[in-house]
Amino acid sequence: MAEQPSLILSFYSFGVMLRKQEGAAVSEYPVDAAHVAAALASKTRFDTGLLDGNTLIVRQEGVKRTVVEYRPPGKTGIFLEGSEAALRIPLPPLILIRVTTDGAPQYGLYAVKKRPSDMDEPLFHAPLPNVFSSGAICWGSVKRVSDTALAEATLKEDWTMLLGSPFGDHACSGKSKTHPSDIRKQLIELEGKKARVYPKRDLIPVKKTLGQVLGEAAS
Repeated sequence: MAEQPSLILSFYSFGVMLRKQEGAAVSEYPVDAAHVAAALASKTRFDTGLLDGNTLIVRQEGVKRTVVEYRPPGKTGIFLEGSEAALRIPLPPLILIRVTTDGAPQYGLYAVKKRPSDMDEPLFHAPLPNVFSSGAICWGSVKRVSDTALAEATLKEDWTMLLGSPFGDHACSGKSKTHPSDIRKQLIELEGKKARVYPKRDLIPVKKTLGQVLGEAAS
């Protein structure tokens, strides 16, 4: 091949050097090996598509990993701050999204009316305190999941920390049609009625689909 390369990466025991040639001029610069690895990895994309189990999607885009998991409906014990006894209440089907890069994980929590069968499944606001309208979770002083859990393609530990920690008084509005100002009133009422299932008609739509939210997380 007659053409000469304009850029050359040289790996030495002491580091990595970038050699650049422009005409007769040649210059060399030290570069960070981690930055080189990230730049190369950013071109690689892996996506499972929609899976059959509770783990719906695992997506790797360079150093960014997205894990989406489905939690079937069922009765769950949750604690509200200031109460010593757990509320035993039904929750609707839930979707938890975790996006990790080099920093702390970012989460999104939503309700659905059924297990998603495609990416057009509409999402609803999760009927829980401490979840913002964007789906982001206010963790407060809750310690994040372990590094081992972050490396796995499952959200078991994330669900445990989310539902096992006391819920406070943040982001309580806009989650219920019958109790629009405070979702906690709806949860207390459901326990009092000994409801077996969460009333899906009470859910408030996010006006976005699963695919749209994942597209925003990827950007």
